[in-house]
Amino acid sequence: MRKAFVAMAVAALVATSGLLSAHEGHEHKIMGKVVTIDEKKIEVESTDGKKVSGVLSADTKYLRDTKPAARADVKVGERVVIVVVEDKDKAQNVKQVLLGTAPAADHKH
Repeated sequence: MRKAFVAMAVAALVATSGLLSAHEGHEHKIMGKVVTIDEKKIEVESTDGKKVSGVLSADTKYLRDTKPAARADVKVGERVVIVVVEDKDKAQNVKQVLLGTAPAADHKH
């Protein structure tokens, strides 16, 4: 499962190379760690250290390992890939939040 997240991360890095030239209506993927999240917004620090904010809505889909998840499953500090679409007002609307493999439960030997 870790391999799947790494593959997703590599794909996201390739996709983010055009982030600075983003334009209306196109999807862009940003990989990074969650800095903040609330009911309306998520902020991610991308792999190159830039902070990117996106608007969350009722249409935002959350997935963990391709299975449905919820906003409440997203934790500050967690690695994610967000899929954003810029609207005519330059707002970054979050279409999807892709979470990696769920952390293993701590267990003692």
